[in-house]
Amino acid sequence: MANKDGFNIEDGVLTRYNGPGGNIAVPAGVRAIEKGAFLNFIAMRNLTIPEGVEEIRGDFFSETPAGAFSGCFNLNAAQLPQSLREIGCWAFSGCKALKNLELPPHVAKIGNRAFQDCESLRSVAIPAGVTEIDYGVFMGCKGLLTVDLPPNAAVIREYAFADCASLARVELPATVKTIDYCAFRNCASLTSVVVPDGAKEIGDYAFENCANLMSVSVPDSVASIGESAFRGCPRMVLRARVGSAAERYARKHEIPVVTHEQLKDAAVKMLDRAYAPYSHFPVGAALECEDGAVFAGCNVENAVYPAGICAERNAVFHAVAEGRARFTRIVIAGRGGDFCMPCGICRQVLAEFSPDMEVISLNGRGEERRNTLRELLPHSFGPHSLKA
Repeated sequence: MANKDGFNIEDGVLTRYNGPGGNIAVPAGVRAIEKGAFLNFIAMRNLTIPEGVEEIRGDFFSETPAGAFSGCFNLNAAQLPQSLREIGCWAFSGCKALKNLELPPHVAKIGNRAFQDCESLRSVAIPAGVTEIDYGVFMGCKGLLTVDLPPNAAVIREYAFADCASLARVELPATVKTIDYCAFRNCASLTSVVVPDGAKEIGDYAFENCANLMSVSVPDSVASIGESAFRGCPRMVLRARVGSAAERYARKHEIPVVTHEQLKDAAVKMLDRAYAPYSHFPVGAALECEDGAVFAGCNVENAVYPAGICAERNAVFHAVAEGRARFTRIVIAGRGGDFCMPCGICRQVLAEFSPDMEVISLNGRGEERRNTLRELLPHSFGPHSLKA
């Protein structure tokens, strides 16, 4: 039955709105919003959905936008309730002006194409309960700069982030097993990708036409890579282990490859060049740049102790002097029983250039420990700290 404000509500389900535009607040007592309830309602500017609403419905089988708020292209902001559990297919597709959107923490399902073509959306944090990033869910979000993926996501479905032209960084959680067909196609601003250990498959065209993609790290666990997974990525360098499917893929497609073993060997060889007459603790480092170049360094001590330099900074300064300033990983080798970790000063220097890089520390037995630099230096002081 329609109430005086233009809301058609049947058994707690808002089926259609026929009222005035502007700022719209869904009335209390609604538990679900039906697909098409506000379809192409261009007069809405702001939306508030009350507590108690658990579902925004969509149509899985529809080939055209038919979600609850599809085509509301003047909608600027939507306030969603903490009670929300599911956002259906096509829910906010075509909401081109939507900038501010905070997804409630208990959302466990986001349907396919739910935010397709939300061109003004700048950042998204997907709730932890979402385990599958569905088909085309953020496709065409041209202004999307950052996305925080949920820690338990297992699959990045087809076209999930395709045509997100401004997306510069994405951190794939350790649980991801599949990066599907065209998942990041045409993400022209994406510069680096680290595929997590345990991943099994990178689908065909997954990163096609990511023109600025330079660094891709692929673990041994990936057994299948689509033939055209990286087509149109002319600047790409692939990181892999010797004998892995990723290394074979790179060789077959004439993609530059830096192997894990190559980097470790370069660091260990520098141990013999270290000048450490005071500490008797030689250190070798091999620094990999985004373009695949490798710069090695060793520690050089001095009778005036502060005048010495660590292996890590030696490698960094060498790289910078040769015109490189973006790094993907560093291997640090020592001969002791413990892992050779970078000192605080070296961590700060590395963070100046590449705060997301990987740090691989070796002990004298060749065993390794892997960390991200953010893990080793959280809340670091950097260029961003100097901005007013």
